[in-house]
Amino acid sequence: MKKFLSLVLALVMTMSLVTVSAGAKDFTDNSKINYKEAVDVMSAVKVIDGYTDGSFNPTATLTRGAAAKIICNLILGPTTASALVADAAPYKDVPTNHTFAGYIAYCQKTGIISGYADGTFRPANTLTGYAFMKMLLGALGYDAANEGYTGANWSINVAKRAMNIGLKDDLVGDFNGVKAVNREEACLYAFNTLKATMVEYDKNSTVIVGNITIKEQSDAKEMANTGKTDGNIDKDGKMQFAEKYFTDLKLNSNAHDDFARPANQWKVKAEEIGTYSLTPDATYTAKAKVSEIYKDLGLGKSISAKKVSVYVDGVEDASQPARDITKGDDKNKYGDNGVLTEVFYDNDNDSVVITEVNTYVGTITKTVKATDKKDAYVVVAPESEKPANFKNEFETDDKFEDDDYVLYTYSLKEKEIESVAAATKVEGTVTVAENSVTNNSDKKALTINGTKYKASAKISGENLSDVSVKQDYTIYLDSYGYMIYVEE
Repeated sequence: MKKFLSLVLALVMTMSLVTVSAGAKDFTDNSKINYKEAVDVMSAVKVIDGYTDGSFNPTATLTRGAAAKIICNLILGPTTASALVADAAPYKDVPTNHTFAGYIAYCQKTGIISGYADGTFRPANTLTGYAFMKMLLGALGYDAANEGYTGANWSINVAKRAMNIGLKDDLVGDFNGVKAVNREEACLYAFNTLKATMVEYDKNSTVIVGNITIKEQSDAKEMANTGKTDGNIDKDGKMQFAEKYFTDLKLNSNAHDDFARPANQWKVKAEEIGTYSLTPDATYTAKAKVSEIYKDLGLGKSISAKKVSVYVDGVEDASQPARDITKGDDKNKYGDNGVLTEVFYDNDNDSVVITEVNTYVGTITKTVKATDKKDAYVVVAPESEKPANFKNEFETDDKFEDDDYVLYTYSLKEKEIESVAAATKVEGTVTVAENSVTNNSDKKALTINGTKYKASAKISGENLSDVSVKQDYTIYLDSYGYMIYVEE
């Protein structure tokens, strides 16, 4: 048998417990990353990194060679993986001096990857979702031959297993296994692999009797974990991938973010990588009836108010008390126009968390460049209702001009601005102005250039009852399309 690796496999496997350094990286294109939690964790453990210009480039396609490097970094850790060297070409198009030769050789040796029938690997080619999932399943311990990941219909078997164990969880849209994987998708699938349970086989032997070869192979079974690492990811007596290979990485799945949303908190030892809110079970940006929430959660019975928690901008608010979540309650509502209302249902203890995040409008009064002592920041002056205990600074590298109208969110829990973004500007002639007949403060909508814009709950500026029809106005919209500021 050819010796492909300069490191003996047995030695390498004893070095595969990884010590990682924490801290989410501040990539210059963070705003373009859809899977922030996955990218932050995978970059913190150095499985994948950004580019020298400080970007991550999330939509760049993953090559087959780069995928082999990710797999080696997962199993061996980046330090050990970087020392891999191929003593002989593992494929005829992968010479020993190829950038990814050591990674490809290791993955071939351990049965995680395979080449093409013509003896090539084609390292510069893009990698399909099916192919990358197959590699990740190999890292988890699944035997390709035994599980049917080779030969006819291999992709069906790969997809079935990968979906069942959650490797595509939180993917935006449907999984398309024939599409080339991009960098942030690769991060998401690898991140889900960290949380997946490893498998092993009781039997794996070959007996030759005369001219007959008999292979004895048991079914894959979940690997047990009774050691100190159990609970780093999930205290279930089973060995999750990160509990075996990233022993300093810890997940607190009972955390809450700055808006009190249920969240995952990731740490390496005592140093935090980040806290990331879970995906809500229902989301609204207008008023939501309790009966609507009941329906959207797919409940079969009412949930008592005792098991319902409600938070507004991160704190409990007497104006939004917890109520029974019942089928027929069309009277009581949560949220409002321009308020991000998210509902989280915990099926294990039959409880509900409802969080409301208001969008406020303000203007930029100052932009301060970064120094060696402090990051760049902007100063925001509220134009609408000012949150309690308001602090007006927000650290950001985004560029704003003084007097720009901006949208911001504010955590009353943390007493700080959480986000700032430019408001969308619309100019034109008002043809219809709508207000409540009985309540002048109940602002409803303006129609400008034939388009109707409903008012946000936090609208400010000109009172709609004072708006003159057939006159020109400028309005600013929040991120949900509601009118949040009006000026003549």
